[in-house]
Amino acid sequence: MSLFGSLTSASRALEAQRFGLDVTGQNIANINTPGYTRREVDFAAVAPADRMSAGGGVNATGIRTIRDAMLERRFRQELPDERRQAAIAETLSLVEVALGGPGRSLDAQLTAFFDGWARLAEDPLSATARQAVVQQGQTMAASVRDLAGRLSLAERDTNVRVGAGVSDINGLVTRIAALNQSIASVGGGNAGQTATLRDQQGEELRKLAGLVGVEVLTRADGGVDVSFAGGRPLVIGHIGYAVEAVPAAGTGLIQIHSGGVDVTAAVTAGTLGGLLHTRDTLIPGYKSDLDTLAHTLATEINALHSAGFDRAGVAAGNFFEPPAAVAGAAAGLRVEAALIADPSRVAAAAVASPGDNAQARAMANLRDGLVMNGGTATLHDGWGNLLYRVGADTQAARFEQRTRAEIVRQIENLRDGISGVSLDEEAMRMLKFQRAYEANARFFRAIDESIDVLLSLKR
Repeated sequence: MSLFGSLTSASRALEAQRFGLDVTGQNIANINTPGYTRREVDFAAVAPADRMSAGGGVNATGIRTIRDAMLERRFRQELPDERRQAAIAETLSLVEVALGGPGRSLDAQLTAFFDGWARLAEDPLSATARQAVVQQGQTMAASVRDLAGRLSLAERDTNVRVGAGVSDINGLVTRIAALNQSIASVGGGNAGQTATLRDQQGEELRKLAGLVGVEVLTRADGGVDVSFAGGRPLVIGHIGYAVEAVPAAGTGLIQIHSGGVDVTAAVTAGTLGGLLHTRDTLIPGYKSDLDTLAHTLATEINALHSAGFDRAGVAAGNFFEPPAAVAGAAAGLRVEAALIADPSRVAAAAVASPGDNAQARAMANLRDGLVMNGGTATLHDGWGNLLYRVGADTQAARFEQRTRAEIVRQIENLRDGISGVSLDEEAMRMLKFQRAYEANARFFRAIDESIDVLLSLKR
């Protein structure tokens, strides 16, 4: 190779090492960028021009992103289940707070209510004791209605989050479709730009998988096809298929439609799946338990009260307004207006005889009556079972979320070990490229000086 050929080779090598430094600097700069995938430079030796040439130096042939498709796919499979449990645990934590702790909520009101009947049994002619029973009944009924309202509010708040989740899905679908189009347009002409677009694509897919759970197929042009809920399409090439939030008739609860088809029941993964499970299964179950408790309370109290006699010896009527059905009994629990207007109509006697307290004692003893769950539990047990059910569901979701979060973390660690940026490794690469650049610069200077010597000899 001639001196001028060596000069060209050294120049090419300097450019290749500088390019390596640029890529290393890019990696270091993006160490905290979400979704960023480590870049590496591909180098290739330039073949010699003839048998007497050592070679033409080196070329930087392109940039390569370090990805593991299997780990990416596994991550998208595990993340939706972790996000589902997290959504359930978060929502139920608010329900737990709304119901209150043992001894500080409805159980305390039930105790005070039955204590009022016990005091009336001690003094069946007392107007004050009758007034206290009515007031305790009103307080307890208001507490039941308030609890029913809080559960309904939790249901509505969850429903709002479902609507927001649908909007988030559509935003992600639009961005993924646009990225597909951009990746296809760039093609292989600009590896750096394609790598950046692929990183953005991966981050959007990660967010989408956390929301709803998806199946992803990679296209030949670098784009992706995305589907959910039993194969319903979300993204095909550069076309996005929006999902719709459709309020259900009667309830107003949002149903998820894809292509005009209701797919709500099929959405079971991701944050959206957790919200739907909480809204459509867990909270309605709690409301049903509270309705059963309120219906049983009203029915049992009314049966005893209507069989008794008031202070004037007149047959008493219902204590609570009779519930029309079990459903909605908690929200409609109220003391009869006639008793509120005239507490003397509260029944204490089992017979029309002043001073009798048999019916008041029967009312007080109802606190220990096995009237719930087919005659196996008391009213206090019924409330305790509801609190236990909410707490158990919350703890189960938290435990499952922690377990799955650990799986996701381990997969992320494996992914970062392959695709992530390590400062130590990048520092080593930077030093390697720097030393190579310096050596090639010396070689370039030596060839340049040799050329100057030859030129001076010719003069």
